[in-house]
Amino acid sequence: MSIPIKFQQLVGDWKGRNRLHLGDWGSTPLHESAGTATVQERNRGQFLEIAYSWEYDGKPQEGVFILGGDNKTHAVKAFWTDSWHLAHQVMLCEGKESADGSISVTGSYKVDGHPDWGWRTAITPAGAGFEYKMFNVSPEGEETIAVEMQMERT
Repeated sequence: MSIPIKFQQLVGDWKGRNRLHLGDWGSTPLHESAGTATVQERNRGQFLEIAYSWEYDGKPQEGVFILGGDNKTHAVKAFWTDSWHLAHQVMLCEGKESADGSISVTGSYKVDGHPDWGWRTAITPAGAGFEYKMFNVSPEGEETIAVEMQMERT
């Protein structure tokens, strides 16, 4: 494993806006808060860690996304956890790096009494910043935006 080339440029500290989309699950369908991220190389450049923070109803939240890729096949694997979305759990995600340098990885989570749901994360280096989007994926394959973060250097 190694870090996708465009992601090596993301090492550093970031700030931005977090938009949590609750859709039909909450009384307020959209929650916005300030967000931060610190991006670091791990294991001598083999992996990239994105540690981020945000708020929900005034309470601090945080998450960690660790990714590595194969520069020959463009396959990407990641581990993800978040204090609000995946409290006390870790999700293994797999996907690929696109020609534009973005990555998209998908994992799954259990829903009692229902088939597993998917969770897709897309990270796109964009100009001087990067965009971090997460999507719920129904058992039928329908995607719904869950989280958007637009980040710029601090």
